Amino acid sequence: MACKSRTRLLNCNIIREEGLHGVEDSFCYICHQAAEKLLKAFLLYNLESVPKTHDLIFLLERSKAYDPSLEEFFDGISILNEYAVSARYPVDFETSRTTKEAEEAFEILENLRHEILKRIK
Repeated sequence: MACKSRTRLLNCNIIREEGLHGVEDSFCYICHQAAEKLLKAFLLYNLESVPKTHDLIFLLERSKAYDPSLEEFFDGISILNEYAVSARYPVDFETSRTTKEAEEAFEILENLRHEILKRIK
């Protein structure tokens, strides 16, 4: 799981270097995927079975059983969670993601990554 998260993060860095214009929705979705893999890696680290879900809020709630301080990520996780749906079903949403939202998604991911890796090393 952590390896898949690392791959998604590398993808994010490449996309950011090339420029986010025109790929904001996909970029936000990749940030969601990386956060999902991080939370699942945390659950595995704590010897928990990994649920088959893409719901970041559910994964965060399960993770908080092992570290309640992860609650600080609830707002950011809620934002990323929305991106999984809007990227997969864009016709259901009136607007596309902006570059600002994409940068915010990456910042949320980076903060989560930093904290999860501190806890599983």
